[in-house]
Amino acid sequence: MTERERILAAIRGDIPDRMPWVPRLEFWYRACLRNDTMPAALRGLTLIEVAERLGVGYYSSIPDFTQRQEEIDMLDRGLGIFNLPVLPYRVVLDGVERRVTHAGRQTAVEYRTPVGCLRTAETFTDEMLDAGASMSWMTEHAIRQPCDFDTAAWIFSHLKVEPRPQGYEALRREVGERGVAVAYVIGTACPVHHVMKELMPVEQFFYALHDYPEKIELLAAAMEPYYDSMEQIAAESSAEVVLLGGNYDDSITHPRFFETYILPPLRDYAQTLHRRGKYLMTHTDGENRRLIPLYLRAGFDIADSVCPAPMTRMTLEEIRAALADRVTIWGGIPSVLLCEDSAGDEQFRTWVASLIERYGRQSRFVLGVSDMVTADALWDRLAYITEKIVSL
Repeated sequence: MTERERILAAIRGDIPDRMPWVPRLEFWYRACLRNDTMPAALRGLTLIEVAERLGVGYYSSIPDFTQRQEEIDMLDRGLGIFNLPVLPYRVVLDGVERRVTHAGRQTAVEYRTPVGCLRTAETFTDEMLDAGASMSWMTEHAIRQPCDFDTAAWIFSHLKVEPRPQGYEALRREVGERGVAVAYVIGTACPVHHVMKELMPVEQFFYALHDYPEKIELLAAAMEPYYDSMEQIAAESSAEVVLLGGNYDDSITHPRFFETYILPPLRDYAQTLHRRGKYLMTHTDGENRRLIPLYLRAGFDIADSVCPAPMTRMTLEEIRAALADRVTIWGGIPSVLLCEDSAGDEQFRTWVASLIERYGRQSRFVLGVSDMVTADALWDRLAYITEKIVSL
């Protein structure tokens, strides 16, 4: 089987010829380039070539946010709007004047509209760059006072989402049989989740949800056509797997919040994709214990970046049992196990041996590293996992 065939077989519930092994290497790769720590045998190789040398599938579920063709591709990051070349759509702001200023690594954008102005600011620190980070840190969020909800609603109700199939198709050709080229919609599951994750600090969001619920409801309603357009374009693409939403945690996107705002759109989109013979992936990288019953009701197919103990409170066995062989796990290896300072060789090898013995011949499992292979991960440990999988 090719890597793509293995992954799709696992998602379908079939047993592939061997366990699909698809770690997210981009953070580690960027950090090695920046810090001049790339292993000698890998120097000069592209990320895809590194994956091939390691003998793993190529991860392309969440796009590399550093891979942009022009500044505007990530200029609206403060609004949670992304225009990366690999996406199947492009977003155009209509009737909005941007004023952009740069100061060192900080980029500030002022959005001028007929109903008011918004300002966002973002930056990268040395620590973030050393770690291979691809997403900037927001130093000024778009919504900071009640009138900002109205301005944001105006912006989102006037933007246009245009199909851009050539971007995704180029990614699909590049990935080929090395993996599954996932069509990325957006990292938030619905407009209210978008406001919480992208437009406000999370603490301020929950205060606003209590104090100004009508403001959030009106903004969410203005954003619905934006979400509908992105989702429709991705559903009509040639992708076998589509990703919508992520970064859930049962203390932040707590069960009542998840059931009210996130479950319905995931369920509806899963049904839309299933009618087209496609699969829905969502990014479940936080504490999941109280959310898993809701995941099953949502009906999505792939839980991306599943992170077990010791980085969360659930063991891999508990997660697997709770998902009841109805949702494919993509992930499973806590990133700390790849780091010398966090786990000794014996602990690492024992953990890998137990995982492969238990899950190496099962379906609904794509082995990956949660959330990603970090800058301090050891190449030898990645290679060891490959060796053990291939020898099954």
